[in-house]
Amino acid sequence: MKRILLVMFLVICVLAQSLKAQDSLSHWSVVGKVGLDYYRVSPTSTKGGVNSYIDDMGWTFPGVAVEYTINPLIGFGGGVDYLTYNRNVAKGNTLDFSVFGSVNLTNLLVPKRTGFWSRANVYGTWGAGLGFFSNEFLATGEKHKLMSPLFTSALSFEYKLSKAWALQAEIQRRYYTREDLGGVSSSKNLSGGSDMVYGNDAAALTLGLRYKLGTKNKQHIRDVSILKYNDANIKNDPVLVRLKAIEDENAANKAKIQKLEADLQAANAERAADKAKLQADLKDIPQAKVSADSNQDALTVLLDVNFEFGSSELSSRSRAILDDVALVLKVNKAWSKLLISGHTDNIGGDKANKKLSEERAAGVKKYLISKGISASVIDVAGFGKEKPKTTNETKEGRYKNRRAELVIEK
Repeated sequence: MKRILLVMFLVICVLAQSLKAQDSLSHWSVVGKVGLDYYRVSPTSTKGGVNSYIDDMGWTFPGVAVEYTINPLIGFGGGVDYLTYNRNVAKGNTLDFSVFGSVNLTNLLVPKRTGFWSRANVYGTWGAGLGFFSNEFLATGEKHKLMSPLFTSALSFEYKLSKAWALQAEIQRRYYTREDLGGVSSSKNLSGGSDMVYGNDAAALTLGLRYKLGTKNKQHIRDVSILKYNDANIKNDPVLVRLKAIEDENAANKAKIQKLEADLQAANAERAADKAKLQADLKDIPQAKVSADSNQDALTVLLDVNFEFGSSELSSRSRAILDDVALVLKVNKAWSKLLISGHTDNIGGDKANKKLSEERAAGVKKYLISKGISASVIDVAGFGKEKPKTTNETKEGRYKNRRAELVIEK
């Protein structure tokens, strides 16, 4: 029997070692136990109630359990325990196989886990299984082999010795459902008849050494407080990680937008300053009259660039004015397009005046290009006599209408 138990122990250890945790913590552990058992199974006789209880103690050895601790609060496992008893009427043993669930009471009651409780755990366990009995009556040599369902409950104290090892002390209660354990039947007669009523149970007090598997590169879940575990789960939860990434991305985008808005405001302020300077510089030209549209996006510059009747040639005075305009445009960057429009008085036909006005606008463009203004930013148009500035009834009025105007787009 001991050989069988030893083989089972080795197999359990190998199987448990081969199971690896799926996260950053290890979960498997195995414990070996040794201790004393206290049976209260059946009376010494079936008559008279003499020595009504066999309060006999025996050895519990070996006891082996493998456990998977799911999280800092709960776990489950399976165990094998070999218990003996040796009475004045019978001797025998039980081999119990059980499965159980465990609850870490320390993490329930002391979730912060500082000081002494950072190394200590108290577990409550509840389980069920089968007990296989083998006994022999000393007087007759009669032997029995029995099987009984069993239920277990236990309270264990565990103290961390190192990352991989822990010392365990456990007190356990076992209840067997059969009434004839130990080879002698106990009665259900509660009124005190010929037989007495005795409990089919046992208690065991053991010391054990627990080995926590997979702790070479990981922390074991049994050594983690529930608070730290929950914090880690929140940090590692895929949905929460994705939400955090989205929040970070939104925050980064918000920062980028705020920077773009600040840059845009700065650019607008700079552009507004440049526009104001352009307008002021144009107004400094004595022969220029500057007006802005309602959005301040375009300046109309009325120049004393006038032409003789039927001519598109620039006078020396007009060239001087255009020199000043070209200088202002070259040193100011707050403009993007220049529209030159040519005009005539009302003398002559529409077609001839249209052509003449276009030639006047083209002549101004050609001159500004010669002064360093790019041809790509200059557009020209001729309006003939359609847009007079003043009356054509007088000679002076007709002279003022034979003109060129500039519209500067900011």
